[in-house]
Order: sequence, then structure tokens, then C-alpha cells
Amino acid sequence: MIEFKNISKKYKDGFQALKDINLVINPGELFVLIGPSGCGKTTTMKMINRLIDPTAGTITIDGKDISKENPVRLRREIGYVIQQIGLMPHMTIKENVALVPRLKKWNEDRYQKKVHELMHMVGLEPDVFGERYPSELSGGQQQRVGVIRAMASDPNIILMDEPFSALDPISREQLQDELVRLQNEIHKTIVFVTHDMDEALKIADRICIMKDGEIVQLDKPDRILRHPANDFVRQFIGEERIQDADSLSLPSLEKLMTAPVTVSPNRGIAEALKFMRQKRVDSLIITDSDKRFGGVVSIWDLQKSFIDEELTLKEMVKTEVPVIQQSEDPELALEMINKSPLSFIVVVDDENRVKGIINRASIVRHVTNQFV
Repeated sequence: MIEFKNISKKYKDGFQALKDINLVINPGELFVLIGPSGCGKTTTMKMINRLIDPTAGTITIDGKDISKENPVRLRREIGYVIQQIGLMPHMTIKENVALVPRLKKWNEDRYQKKVHELMHMVGLEPDVFGERYPSELSGGQQQRVGVIRAMASDPNIILMDEPFSALDPISREQLQDELVRLQNEIHKTIVFVTHDMDEALKIADRICIMKDGEIVQLDKPDRILRHPANDFVRQFIGEERIQDADSLSLPSLEKLMTAPVTVSPNRGIAEALKFMRQKRVDSLIITDSDKRFGGVVSIWDLQKSFIDEELTLKEMVKTEVPVIQQSEDPELALEMINKSPLSFIVVVDDENRVKGIINRASIVRHVTNQFV
């Protein structure tokens, strides 16, 4: 885990590049830093491998303060991919990829095996491309080599500074797809700097939008599209992208809810079964006289206990069922339904009064109505 604690950077000429940055980058996360030129995104990334040191604050990696680490040793433990690629022109492709493992004194069998494995991963057959020089490869192929060179010493962290921005659109898209595919296999912590919002939305687990040395919004791509923090974020994302996201977004919980079938906990089993048949439901929501939620009873619970005529619903009610406040985000409702052992979740107000239920059918109805 990488953590920035109250990080600031002020240069001698008085320019404040970063202003009290606090953020956490999780292990195995593809974390994208984005913003206009001069916003501080590259400065932030370069602090992770100490190419730039902060004026104030602390950066830790797995709890260790990196200011106390040897910079050269630290950089050898962190992969680094830059826009200019930076391959050694006098070295073969195999030699370029093996550069850091050799500096770290790996034995030849070990680093040769790693080189072959990585070249296969990105579709560059070692027997075909291994002995070629960078000038004999296309720009896209060179950038693939740059990426796997950063992975060659098996670092936990890889920094990528606008690595695809100089490529043509087709090569760029191919490498974005390749990066996402590789990340699904290797699960490294990748910090990726870009100025391209489409690229960020495509590859990121989370996006950190910066402006004037500050974090404006940090969230998952879908959340940023649906809930931009302010006018700057809306403008930076672009109204067209926001509208596309809005067309598939979920409405408020109130609009997704359907009427609940509620009963008193004092009802008998036979009476409850009759009520289920009339209402064509397989579960009943238990409420008190003030409509406060008391739990759920399903038809399966009733059938198991049908032979006992003395039982009432309050003796078989299940209280550990998914409940959501009506003010919550509808995205949370979707997550809860997907994980719920029931076919629905119960919506309550601040007083725990039942307002309705949300099930998969009500969500499907909303989605399909948008395309009719």
C-alpha cells in the first residue's frame, strides 16, 4: 500500500506544485492520476520513487517511510515506464528487458526465463524479436518492451508516466487493452499518469482528478461519471460522457421501489399462506402497528412449520435480512441485491418504517424502459 500523508511541494521560485495531498493507493490497484497540464499529477507519481522529494509530509510504502530508503535501491524495486520509452539503442530487446534483473544480480537462467515469459505475454516471440534492436521495432512494439522491462524484476509497484500518449490511436488502444489484460494476470500496484479521460475511464480501478496541486475528486470511474464533484470535473470529463453514463444510471430508490406486502407478527401460518396466494408473493414483510420493520417470513419457513397450528409469524421471523435506508445510493441497492439470499431488499426510513422493497425485476424494468 502507498500512502501520501499531508504531502506538499514548493519550489525555490515559490511555485506550489502540491498542496497537502492525502491519498491511499491500494495493493494490486490500477490507479490513474489525471488532470490538466501543471496540475501536479506527474509530480505526485515521481515522489513514489523519489525522483522528486516533497517539501512537507510523509510517503510510506507498506508502512515504511520512503524518505529513509536508499533512492537507488528504492527505484530498482519499482518499475518505471515513460512516454519516451527509453530503450537502450545499442542493446538487443532481450538485453533491454533483462537490464534491471542483471543490475540486481539475478543469475542468468533466472532472468532469461523471465525475459522469455514476459515477451510471450505481450506477443513478442523471443526467437523472432529477442535479438533485434529497438530501431527495428515499431513504436507500439517498443512500448510493449518498455512495459515488460518495468515488470522484469517482478516489482510490486509500477509507475507509468503517459506511456501511450505518443502512439497512434490504434496502437494506443491495443496497448490499453494489453495493459488491462496483463493487470488481470499480474495484479501489480500500477500508478498511471495520463491527460486522456477516455484512457483513464478504460483502464482505471480508481481515478484521481487533480487541479492546481490539489485532489478534486478520487473515486471509481463509474462513480465519477455519475457523480462529478463540481463544474471543473464535469467540464474535464465532458458532458457527452456524463450524459452517456446518465442514460444507464439508476434513479432514486423511491423510483425503484415496489409496494411491500406487510403483515402483523401475530398472524397465524394458515392465514399468512392464504395472504401469499392472494398477493402472489413468496415472502411477507413483518411490521408492527407503526409500520416499523420486524423481519421477513418466506413461504419455505411457513411450509416447514405448517403442522404446528399454535405458531404465529413472530416465532419464525428472520431479522438478519438486507435492509437499506431510502436516502442511500441506488448503486448500493444493486450491490446488496446481487449479494442477497432473498430476491429483494427492504427499504426503510430513518425511523425504520418500511417504505417499500426493491427486487431484480424492478431494476430490470427501469433499465429496459430506457431503451423502449
